[in-house]
Amino acid sequence: MATDVLKTELQTYEGHRDELLARGEGKFVLISERDIAGIWETYEDALQAGYERFGLKPFLVKKIEKIEGIQHFTRDIPSCRA
Repeated sequence: MATDVLKTELQTYEGHRDELLARGEGKFVLISERDIAGIWETYEDALQAGYERFGLKPFLVKKIEKIEGIQHFTRDIPSCRA
């Protein structure tokens, strides 16, 4: 199911969130399954490292933030009718 894509990676992030905040708040972490591959200064650097290391295998690049912004939204909502 599509909603399960990156579920393990997000669980890994949440399980290590305090440690990641201490190591690099505001930076970008690269995670594949349960492997925290590293922390980079920019999203682009982390993304490039992800493709170099994991190829087309799913991986997560996520900004390390104390207060999370919106991560996902969908357009699959019923239309409002007045």
